[in-house]
Amino acid sequence: MTIYVINPNASELMTEQLRVENENLAIGFSIAFEYCVDSPASIEGHSDGVKAAACLLDKIEAIEASNKASAYVIACFDDTGLDAARELTHKPVIGIGQAAMMGASLLCRQFCIITAMKRSVPILKRNAELYGFSQQCAGIFAANLPVLALKQDPQAYEKVLAVARVQLQACQGEALVLGCAGLSQWSERLSADLQMPVIDGVKLAIKFSQSLVDLKLETSKINAYAFPEIK
Repeated sequence: MTIYVINPNASELMTEQLRVENENLAIGFSIAFEYCVDSPASIEGHSDGVKAAACLLDKIEAIEASNKASAYVIACFDDTGLDAARELTHKPVIGIGQAAMMGASLLCRQFCIITAMKRSVPILKRNAELYGFSQQCAGIFAANLPVLALKQDPQAYEKVLAVARVQLQACQGEALVLGCAGLSQWSERLSADLQMPVIDGVKLAIKFSQSLVDLKLETSKINAYAFPEIK
């Protein structure tokens, strides 16, 4: 049984980071980590997301043809291409954004989301509303660091921590959701420094997908996520 964690962008470095942090997370499952070589190097905004979604769907179709996957995790907090991906397979497809918000909602009354760039905030706000978490999401804010700088800037962690402290206090947040897969490298460190739950959607999405497979639950093909029509 294999869970495919797919990074919709073209960053091999970020994908390797996810592999190192999560490859042994699901006992009894193997976890394969993929990225989309023809996608943008990072997903920052709507146009990047649309380009990446097309590459993501091609990747899933290829994996489906091999019949190797038990479930899929889309490792972008925007949940790039999530609904479309669910049309392509009966297997569970979990977006890390939806998984993280759902997990946070079980741990606190008010959570906040920190993302990399300000331009992602409206996308995440729309998703929180779509998923039904707008009442529990007390604030969405950005560290104002490009996604790729999260790995390259030696001061990135201190900048993220400083922004998180200020915004959590202003929003009265009780937990922090990491609104970018590139931030997941600091989940435990941030939790220790902030003294509150810090939610990494990648880990939760892997665990959720494992549970769905164990329970033999699959994506419904009634109406919304039916397979695409043959044309």
